[in-house]
Amino acid sequence: MYCTTRLLRYILCVINLIYALNGCLLIWYGAWLLDSIAEQLNFVDHGENLASTLCILLGIVVIIASVFGTVALIKECKRLLISYAVLLIVLLIIQFIMFSIAASRDTLPSSLKQGFDDLWDPQQRLNSTLNIYEEWCCGRNSPEDYILLDRNLPASCCLERDCTNPMNLFMDGCEQKFKLYVNGRTATFHTISWFLIPTEFMGSVATCYLVDSIRNHRDRVRFYN
Repeated sequence: MYCTTRLLRYILCVINLIYALNGCLLIWYGAWLLDSIAEQLNFVDHGENLASTLCILLGIVVIIASVFGTVALIKECKRLLISYAVLLIVLLIIQFIMFSIAASRDTLPSSLKQGFDDLWDPQQRLNSTLNIYEEWCCGRNSPEDYILLDRNLPASCCLERDCTNPMNLFMDGCEQKFKLYVNGRTATFHTISWFLIPTEFMGSVATCYLVDSIRNHRDRVRFYN
């Protein structure tokens, strides 16, 4: 019984270490996202500021939870260990919700959809909504969208808004470009989540087993004494 308890303590120590490292990665990801946003010109916020702040806060909470679990492990206090297991389950649910939201972010924002609708609307000669996004793309599928509609290419479709040079024209459509942009931003978060969620699950299970092992060991000591 003592060997089982000691083994579980070693396992939880390793899990807590991995958990703390995952928290540091979350903080790094949130800071990187904020920094990349600050470097963008004409940035249109689609929740990146909120997402980066939530990642930083979640990373801090994860590190604090890891420290709390280590303290509970050293003291072998059943109440602290149970609280730690419950905290891991709550964080697991929060993390899973954030992962699900991030996985569904490949859908286009309403403002971009409106820009596409205005592009094909003959009543709309100026498409200021789509022009906001056309800082690294042009049209919905390609610049040919404007040619098919017999419209002049907006300056936003060209690098540095200079369309006198054909080489400055953005050849990628905004729909595919935006999806690639979102996937590139969320890929790192998905990777961290794939490590974090199983770690939280294994940590909560190992903590419950440890609590049960400690209780059985103390019951045996009281019985024989």
